[in-house]
Amino acid sequence: MRIGAIGIDSSHTPVFTNRINTLFKEGKTKCQVTHFWDPGTHQWQHPDGPAQSAKDVAKWREDAVKEGAKQVDTIDDLLKNVDGVMVLNIGGARHLELAVPSLAKGMPTYVDKPLTCSTDQAKALLAMSRLYKARCYSASSLRFITEIPKLDKEKLGDIVAIDAFGNGEVMDLMPDLWHYGCHSIEMVDAIFRWAGQGGGGVKRVSAVKSATPFVKGGKAQPGVEAKSGYHLLDMEYHDGRIARIRCDRNGSWAFGATVHGTKGVQQFVVDFAPVYTRLVEGMVKFFEGGPAPVDLRDIVENVAVMEAGNRSIALGGEWVEIPTIE
Repeated sequence: MRIGAIGIDSSHTPVFTNRINTLFKEGKTKCQVTHFWDPGTHQWQHPDGPAQSAKDVAKWREDAVKEGAKQVDTIDDLLKNVDGVMVLNIGGARHLELAVPSLAKGMPTYVDKPLTCSTDQAKALLAMSRLYKARCYSASSLRFITEIPKLDKEKLGDIVAIDAFGNGEVMDLMPDLWHYGCHSIEMVDAIFRWAGQGGGGVKRVSAVKSATPFVKGGKAQPGVEAKSGYHLLDMEYHDGRIARIRCDRNGSWAFGATVHGTKGVQQFVVDFAPVYTRLVEGMVKFFEGGPAPVDLRDIVENVAVMEAGNRSIALGGEWVEIPTIE
């Protein structure tokens, strides 16, 4: 199973290439990343500026080649040499555009997070997948954390609320919740699905943000303003469940949650050591013909939650309804 990658402005291209090709060499999968295509318009933004961003992209390109992937000049060249596609361009706003060619050919397609940066685009991608019977999904790595299956259903009972936290890194091209908010949103979604209560069904959301930096001892730390503040997202479900997510930029990169049930409360902090391995294992099983780890329709609803959250922020925290996703 030959896989092609689209995009070189994300570390995911060399990282996924390395992990998939290592599994191939070990005889653990028939999948191998053989080619990649650079669609241009590199959108990675390093905090130190454009020069460092360009260096990063050059290094990722070099590493992808070292891992055995051959760069091709056009999307047509890519598609005629592979059996499946990973859309790894960092900018979610381009994901629909970049996924269309492989979907139109009925190829299995993985789209990196966020699926898109608009609900309309996400719906269009879902419609194309259905029209051409092209298997497709997208997923945050936070769906594959080991802490969720370790929760004790018997001691929890039915889950009524989740308080989750995670890093809230933002980018100019993907403001507010688009860039890293999806991680915590998908983690909450995965918890509800594990509990058998469904991850979808969000009725409305309210969100606010702050750019206030953490000031230690009354003195601002140099350079902290650029990565300061937080987002708070409240989600209310049709069946009465609630969830609150804090996307923080003042604290560490930790993710975790407090899960409130009818019988008890449990907490966890994510151990990232096994996460990428589990993410990639899900990808290769998908490309080998297995089921997608998550239904694309459910990811479209996650996109709708992010878009509604961003709209709520612009409205000063007003509640915004989530549209029905068919």
